[in-house]
Amino acid sequence: MTNLAVITVTKQGLLLGEKILASEPGAVLYVPAKYGVAGTNRVKVFPGALAPLLAEIYPRYDGFVFLMATGIVVRMIAEYIKDKRYDPAVVVMDITGRFAISLVSGHLGGANTLARRMAEVTGAIAVVTTGTDVNETIAPDVIAMEIGGEVDDFEAMKKVSAALVDGDKTGVVDLTGVDPPSLRGPLKPNVQRFDSLEALAEAPVIAGIVITNRLLDLTAALPGKAAVILRPKNLVVGVGCNRGTSAEEITAAVRRVLADAGLSAKSVRCLATVEAKRDEVGILGAAKHLGLPLEFCAKESLNAVPDVPNASEAPRKFIGVQGVAEPSALLVSGGRLLIEKVKSGNVTVAVAEAPPVQSDVARPITP
Repeated sequence: MTNLAVITVTKQGLLLGEKILASEPGAVLYVPAKYGVAGTNRVKVFPGALAPLLAEIYPRYDGFVFLMATGIVVRMIAEYIKDKRYDPAVVVMDITGRFAISLVSGHLGGANTLARRMAEVTGAIAVVTTGTDVNETIAPDVIAMEIGGEVDDFEAMKKVSAALVDGDKTGVVDLTGVDPPSLRGPLKPNVQRFDSLEALAEAPVIAGIVITNRLLDLTAALPGKAAVILRPKNLVVGVGCNRGTSAEEITAAVRRVLADAGLSAKSVRCLATVEAKRDEVGILGAAKHLGLPLEFCAKESLNAVPDVPNASEAPRKFIGVQGVAEPSALLVSGGRLLIEKVKSGNVTVAVAEAPPVQSDVARPITP
């Protein structure tokens, strides 16, 4: 973890913290002033009271390792815990370094992984209590992390996770080809992979996991089954517009094109456009409204994109490119065009799908 706070309130914990600091380049150690430790970029001295320290630093870090009793930590962090989708990883270690306990945000926040890492570094025993982990079965939120995506419906995920923990028959369909590490190799006897949604619907399973960027009504597609959709971030939306087009018009056009194509906005990785639009207030505003990164493409790169289906003389005349929406989507995604250029008022929109990226490393999930 690259942004980690390690906090101790005892001298014995200080020694353990220094050991962690030596192995974790992204860690910062917080130490009470009474121990006379000199402050540095990676060692911060605080007066000694935990409550004001935590109020100050809690928003800054992706993970915390508290070197103290679990009860103290529970009382200290209670007011800050909001939602498992956004909470940081919290691990508690006793000051002798015997145990590393994953306390909060085990899967999505990465506390289970952090606890295991602390165990590896210090020789402690990792204590992980999440049901899917102790039952050594797959977990929907872990799969979502592995594909760099997100869980579509957390309430639905809870039902599917409960089925997995109970050992109920559960089917998995990957409609994108991302092949997450959790689904490779032998699976538990109650977990089965299917090639299609139809096959999953007909199977005698209690629950289902569907990986797709498509809009689906799971109640209709998988009647009688608890099911959850995992959304890979594999869509790139190329956007072009006339100068001065409002953010509202661009935002509405993007949403309309996605909805009409049956594609989930939750699977969009970013917007893409030509470098000449870097100062286009409407596009900048649309990216903000949609909560998406915005990538700019050089003219030379756009003109080098092959087989653009709807190259046009208009953008070539005004900004020197064969097109904006289609080549931007293709270039940034590195994949195939799903939706050719759609013109809506002053806006053009195209959607491309990135090829599956198979990895053994879980990528950060996007809230």
